[in-house]
Amino acid sequence: MPTGVAVVCDTDDCFAVYLAVETGDDEDARSASEVSHLARDAAQGEGWVVSFGFRQPVMTCPGCPDGRGPVRDRGDCRRCMGRVDSDSQCVYCLRQVEPSQPEA
Repeated sequence: MPTGVAVVCDTDDCFAVYLAVETGDDEDARSASEVSHLARDAAQGEGWVVSFGFRQPVMTCPGCPDGRGPVRDRGDCRRCMGRVDSDSQCVYCLRQVEPSQPEA
């Protein structure tokens, strides 16, 4: 069964989550360090900010450093899981979200 690695925002009371890496099935073994680096690189590519806490990197969602966070309302944004406004834009990270297609 495929698994994934999520990155969560380190800001207090922020609910931002980014599904950074799909690690594949059990036959696709990777070390924890490799998966962690893949997740960090993927999140950085999506605008997440890396800083260093106590001997390890911590991630902050795109909205928190810019003053639009913390994410408190969940929604359809793939970058931070934040709420999307009527113009299909995330109110926290400002990502333009494609409207979801109705299932046939």
